[in-house]
Amino acid sequence: MRGIRSEVGQVTLLALGLAVVTFAVAGLAVDGTRAFLLRRTLQNAADASALAGSGGLDSSSYYSSGGRRIVLDPDAARRAALELLQRRGIDGQVSVIADASAVQVNLRDEASTSFLSLVGIRGLPVAVVARAEPVGGDVRSQNP
Repeated sequence: MRGIRSEVGQVTLLALGLAVVTFAVAGLAVDGTRAFLLRRTLQNAADASALAGSGGLDSSSYYSSGGRRIVLDPDAARRAALELLQRRGIDGQVSVIADASAVQVNLRDEASTSFLSLVGIRGLPVAVVARAEPVGGDVRSQNP
């Protein structure tokens, strides 16, 4: 009888350990999915914003060269990119870098957590980058 009494409580400990592991996996699934969806949303916004900015051409350069020279107007490109982000209601940190050749949009935000906040992780950082360059000429002839 002595051997049986020494194992009392082992099942409870095992069940408690299994519950903690299950809770951790569920937390990672829920909070990880939330971070993934935020990343996808930010990437879509950054891509669209960079494409909108790449349409901000320097028209005087374009027309004076007969369409052979395609240069961005950095101010117009930056304004177009920021306007699209504003219309989409993107929160977080926004950085738009534009020069004569390309527009780059950097977005940063944090996905709030529910399960992971119980262990002290209040948010998961998410950052994305999108870059777009204007393309001239017949686009169909540039694709192989």
